[in-house]
Amino acid sequence: MRPETQRSLEGKCAIVTGAAKGLGLAIAKVIASHGGNVFLVDSDPEVMEQAKSSEFASGTAFAQVKDLADDDAAPVIFQAALAAMGEVDILINNAAWSLHKLMLDMTPVEFNRLVAINQRAPYFLSQEFARHISHSARKPNNACIVNIASVNAHAGFSHLVAYAGTKGAISAMTRAMAVEMAPLGIRVNSISPAVVDTPTLRKVIADRKIDMNTFFDNFLIKRLASCEEIAQLVTYLCSHSAACVDGSDWMIDGGYLAH
Repeated sequence: MRPETQRSLEGKCAIVTGAAKGLGLAIAKVIASHGGNVFLVDSDPEVMEQAKSSEFASGTAFAQVKDLADDDAAPVIFQAALAAMGEVDILINNAAWSLHKLMLDMTPVEFNRLVAINQRAPYFLSQEFARHISHSARKPNNACIVNIASVNAHAGFSHLVAYAGTKGAISAMTRAMAVEMAPLGIRVNSISPAVVDTPTLRKVIADRKIDMNTFFDNFLIKRLASCEEIAQLVTYLCSHSAACVDGSDWMIDGGYLAH
């Protein structure tokens, strides 16, 4: 198989959560550029306009506005995706909510929303995916899930205790999902970025919750990762080039954890 064929996602159908902007949108665009169909999900209504972008070929991008904290999010999203695309081969659990707040100041409502979006939604979306694959008459070739975790799953930072807990759960769930879903022919991997140049991060910087004068002191590569860099790794993990990659967590952290 030629290298370009191994990386191709031609005809594949992917759900991408958190896709109105930033990393999720970049992932959807890169999957589409490799021949895939994409179903964009976000609580932000802007996601509907993004699916109409000229960067997506006609009839290859679809969208739905849905809050992943809703109890019915997973079945509603899957039903809509199947109605739009007819099949789902790839699930990208990208959506997340980040709340910079001291542990002593965190409220139960805030904590519960963090867990609902960052941990519960990926769990039940993956459950729906596994259920779909197990019942599908056309068994997808190289079905896969990519979960977006975080460097916070591996290193401690102040003001991010609750968030780190949800991302640690994603990392742990990825390994267990890979084991449980292997008999269904589903590969499951995760990516743990450090700092990615997204609108959300830019707002955190503008609000001075991060001191950029010293922030990169412990990084080997002293810059923000681009959304496209992460998206290219997602595409690799979904392709036939990564057919033997399963249950792993990939770091794009600028060398932070090397220390």
